[in-house]
Amino acid sequence: MSSERKIPEHLKHKPLYVISGYEKMDSEYKDGETDVVGLSVGKAQWDAEKVIPSVKVWRYKTRWSRQSEETTFTRALDMATLVIKVLDKHYNGQELEPITVNGIYKPVKQYEGYTQADIAAFDAYLQEHKDDIGAHLELLQTAIRSYCENSLVKKA
Repeated sequence: MSSERKIPEHLKHKPLYVISGYEKMDSEYKDGETDVVGLSVGKAQWDAEKVIPSVKVWRYKTRWSRQSEETTFTRALDMATLVIKVLDKHYNGQELEPITVNGIYKPVKQYEGYTQADIAAFDAYLQEHKDDIGAHLELLQTAIRSYCENSLVKKA
């Protein structure tokens, strides 16, 4: 699969910014076994009237996949926050603190449908991939630090 595969421009999601060749950095799939070839920020496909910023994971096997995922900025940020909280619990033993956005309080808790074996397998995965996850966390930390240092948004 070519790392230079161009993300299509004829589909409803209109990319403004892209990371192409993502298959070379897609964590444990970076050996070329992934179908994710790019990430993009662009105009959401679900509203033709308005520009709603969204992020999209572009998947390709023998054609562009309908399993490509698109979601809003805030959902992507909330998912990143959830991931960070889970990693903080796993690696650092921190409690799962609630998420509060605009006065709305939501607890973060362990889902009750998993067995101890499922949890052990999840923990083993996180331990096995700790270095790679750390590399992606450093990338995120650098981006957040740069944003905060350059932002006009007041820090709380």
